[in-house]
Amino acid sequence: MKKINLIKYSLLFVWFICLLNLVFPMSAFLNYLLIFLVVAHVLEFFVFFNKIKDQRIKNFFLVLIFGYLHLQQLDHNNKNNN
Repeated sequence: MKKINLIKYSLLFVWFICLLNLVFPMSAFLNYLLIFLVVAHVLEFFVFFNKIKDQRIKNFFLVLIFGYLHLQQLDHNNKNNN
């Protein structure tokens, strides 16, 4: 579980740096990284739309931030509940 938390905090740090770059421009690379993250995670949400059954708005934002990591946790929780 500690490994997952480390990955989550790392992803939050990357998002923070990319969003901070919008306010205080540091690098064009970070702008491209932000665009890539948003597009990739929005596409990921729509690809796995059928796996997300309840609380779609909440799960949309969590997939937008954490990506496939959140989808794996949803699968794990669904298997444990069944």
